[in-house]
Amino acid sequence: MTYTLHLAHINDTHSHFEPSLLHFEIAIDQLKYRLDAHCGGYANIASAVQGLRQRAAKLQQTALFLHAGDSFQGSLYFSCFKGEANATLLNCLQPDAMTIGNHEFDLGNSPIADFLKRVDFPVLAGNMDLSLEDQNKAAPLKPHANLYYYDNQRQIANYLVKPLLGEHGHHTQIAIVGITLDQMAKIGCPDPDCHFVNAITTTQNTVRHLHQQGIKHIVVLSHLGYQGDKALAQAVDGISVIVGGHTHTLSGDFSELNLPSTGCADERVNNTLILHGGQHAESIGCCEIDFDQHGQATSMRGGVKFMINNDWQATIENKAASNSARLAITDFIKTSSCFSQLAEDNQITQLINAHYRPAVDEMRGKVVTTIDTPLIHTRLPTAQLPYGSEIAPLVAQGFYHSASKDKPIDFAIHNAGGVRVSIKAGELTQAEICGRLLPFAISIISYVVTGKVLKQALEGAINNAINNGVSGTGSGSYPYTHKLRFQYQATSPAQQRISSLQIYRDQQWHTIDDHQQYRGVSSGYTLAGKEGYDALRDSTDHFDHQVTMADAFINLFSGPGINMDQSPQNSLIL
Repeated sequence: MTYTLHLAHINDTHSHFEPSLLHFEIAIDQLKYRLDAHCGGYANIASAVQGLRQRAAKLQQTALFLHAGDSFQGSLYFSCFKGEANATLLNCLQPDAMTIGNHEFDLGNSPIADFLKRVDFPVLAGNMDLSLEDQNKAAPLKPHANLYYYDNQRQIANYLVKPLLGEHGHHTQIAIVGITLDQMAKIGCPDPDCHFVNAITTTQNTVRHLHQQGIKHIVVLSHLGYQGDKALAQAVDGISVIVGGHTHTLSGDFSELNLPSTGCADERVNNTLILHGGQHAESIGCCEIDFDQHGQATSMRGGVKFMINNDWQATIENKAASNSARLAITDFIKTSSCFSQLAEDNQITQLINAHYRPAVDEMRGKVVTTIDTPLIHTRLPTAQLPYGSEIAPLVAQGFYHSASKDKPIDFAIHNAGGVRVSIKAGELTQAEICGRLLPFAISIISYVVTGKVLKQALEGAINNAINNGVSGTGSGSYPYTHKLRFQYQATSPAQQRISSLQIYRDQQWHTIDDHQQYRGVSSGYTLAGKEGYDALRDSTDHFDHQVTMADAFINLFSGPGINMDQSPQNSLIL
């Protein structure tokens, strides 16, 4: 008996509702062309999903459309509307299920609760344990019937069950299990009463339970990342398909576009098919999967494709492609397995243009300042930039400037990963700051720490960034500061690597006293002790300034201006 599933999947869309401008490198007649094209967006996704559902209905087969998490953050639309636009537009797409990603928790649990109130589809987080959640707080998650969280009594994920149609009118059941990062507290900002249990153990228990119920066809909707999904598939027998997100991975072979990808559209680990759909709503996975009666995927047709619009441009050595080359590129796009061309869903385009785009366009027209020379962002110091990022210290200065309006502030710290791009010379708009430079709408919070705790926090962040004695989460934790400077000695013993730590006061630098208290300001993400900043959990007297990171940076240019006299010139000695 064969069962066929028509599956559409997306992940890490990050509020990219409109098509994104992408750059590809393609070879035509042994010449390399740069292809600049707008791809994706929700209107294109709607058309792709509608087509997939229509094909499935015509063949009397089952269709599913799944979102593998991280709908929040990432664009001006989130900066302006938080999760409201996400909920409205996802409702238009009508996903069968979505799992919760780490960026859904960037602002705590309240935005998720509001999102759950607005959406009319299931949201899965099967290893999120809410058994200790305070039901008297302003926005608990547990009361929402469309949230499928951890069943603490049975120690399994709550799951969805859908009919799966087979040959000759036969049908069986297919289960959808949502699993998210069990280390959520380290990279997200969930409320303290919201816990996450081991992803592999939860999946093992849930798959065992489903098999006992006679359900052999199992889709895990995951936000564990590509390597996490491979580890999950290896550890747990009996998963039919993992539809994943978090690492923005492209399943398939995209070498003809000179893009990194898995290299295989139907990759299998331990007989489990693993699928990832890219990022930013630029691409979508659309495939047909055949299963046997035991739940194993026996074949797959289709895969992930970029939804390319017709307004593309092609150049070679900075010159426009010839007419004959354009014709060849047109044929390439039509025949390539990496692209699909769709008619946009007009209703979604009109909804975006009428309700959401005007506010975004207004931000695009607001010039905040003019930058005379390019400012480069690098996460870690380099030979060319021995003090590291030219932008992150200015962002920290913006934190200091805004927070000082409410409280006396001694210093500011910002993590490198919170800054996303370099800045070109010329006009810098509000849209560029809020949409690209500092796209995460996270508040700045001030706090009180002793000099000793501050040292521990800086060392922990740098240890994490360079994997010095720890398995770090990436270089994004590297600290950039304002009115604070440090020297880090990588070869010194642990807890002694910050060899010098000074604060700028009264026009000069002073050594930090381990026992004295200081008031600093950071993003809410950093203050929560993420990615090596664990020591900041020992801070006290927290004050939310009700200003986002982007707004603080914008405020810097409307105040007394940038002051580089306190440029910290921190030293990283490896």
